[in-house]
Amino acid sequence: MQKPTGVKATFERGNHRLDIELNILIFEEDNIHYVYSPALDLTGYGNSEIEAMSSFEVMLAEFVHYTENKKTVYKELERLGWTVNVKKKRVHPPHEDQLLEDNEIYRDLKNHPNVYTSSTTVGLALA
Repeated sequence: MQKPTGVKATFERGNHRLDIELNILIFEEDNIHYVYSPALDLTGYGNSEIEAMSSFEVMLAEFVHYTENKKTVYKELERLGWTVNVKKKRVHPPHEDQLLEDNEIYRDLKNHPNVYTSSTTVGLALA
């Protein structure tokens, strides 16, 4: 069963902005709520789903700012299995089958009955 929810984040710098759609997994374990993005291998957590979403947004912002400052955004996305075209400044997240093959955490979570997925649009600025 899918619950409607999502993370909305926009990161912009000048005229640089990128909107992507991310699938996130939402689950609870030992009374801690988690939000996990297999495409970015990022996790947020908290005492409630709202806290977990907020934590995920912070983690996403830190990922973007850190990799942008280090000029490693494209390199990191490629490492995570994304298709990257630096010249055209286009990126595409890995497909579901690729994530299942490459990401053990994602494979494990997909087999748990209390994990549900949500699709959300996230804006990333890539300079």
